[in-house]
Amino acid sequence: MNLNINNETSKLKEVLIGNSYNFKSPLNFRDLYDPTSLLNYLKGKYPNKFRLQSQLSELKKILIKYGVKVHELDTEDTNQIFARDLGFVIQDNFFVSSIIPDREKELNGLRSLLSNVKNVIKLPKSAHIEGGDVVVTEDHVFIGYYDKNDYKSQITARTNKKAIKMMKDLIKKKEVFPIELIKSSITPSLNALHLDCCFQPVSKNKAVMCKEAFANKIELNFLISYYGEKNIFNVTLDEMSKLYCNFFSINENTVITDKRFKRLMDWFCDIGLNVEKLDFSEISKLGGLFRCCTLPLIREKN
Repeated sequence: MNLNINNETSKLKEVLIGNSYNFKSPLNFRDLYDPTSLLNYLKGKYPNKFRLQSQLSELKKILIKYGVKVHELDTEDTNQIFARDLGFVIQDNFFVSSIIPDREKELNGLRSLLSNVKNVIKLPKSAHIEGGDVVVTEDHVFIGYYDKNDYKSQITARTNKKAIKMMKDLIKKKEVFPIELIKSSITPSLNALHLDCCFQPVSKNKAVMCKEAFANKIELNFLISYYGEKNIFNVTLDEMSKLYCNFFSINENTVITDKRFKRLMDWFCDIGLNVEKLDFSEISKLGGLFRCCTLPLIREKN
């Protein structure tokens, strides 16, 4: 398989998605690793695996409708909803994520795919990084990270400075730009679990972002200047926690988002995009949406 990812919006040709075939409810709250999952668990609203799979199946139908070849993770005896966390593609390289130890079993779901990929890069376990923290544009790789003193005890901190340093050494044709995120283990509206939970490019030169989710003003200002204020759709912290930023681009003119996000859909329509609306309310209970469930492998070359 000849991988190719140079941005987030070119026409999608092949993608890997997650599944919920062996999804299990946690035995207790200590088995949860983000505040949204924790909140729903404590409310007695933790998701059902059959409803999860039904919503993933609807996503698959939409992708196939647009001519996308859909691959699925190898089925393992573990939760496998969020394929994006497990890796990411930059140009023709597949980077295997260094995910939190409690989820390492999920990486086994990549075996079949990786056996057909030529360039596979795996960072050492001490270089923490997950695919949701990596956003690719034609000339940059934006990487979300956390660097406060409580990093080791902060369960929502998924990418560290060591991984960013290694990515800078590995990627020569794009500039790697780090973006520090706010984190909270208990309050969803104060937690940007990954970069794609608070920022994502769309169309040719636009972006959706929650400015309050960025911990470093200098990094935020660079991102604003990169797109231009008039090309940015701003979401609130509450909207961020509902995952407004976690849509998915099938091509430069078509996005998939949740049918509950009317304000965002209106903006998409205003800038001339075709919007595919799905109900992902069950999946959102786990703290992720469309981008989290998808791992693009090949987009058309510009």
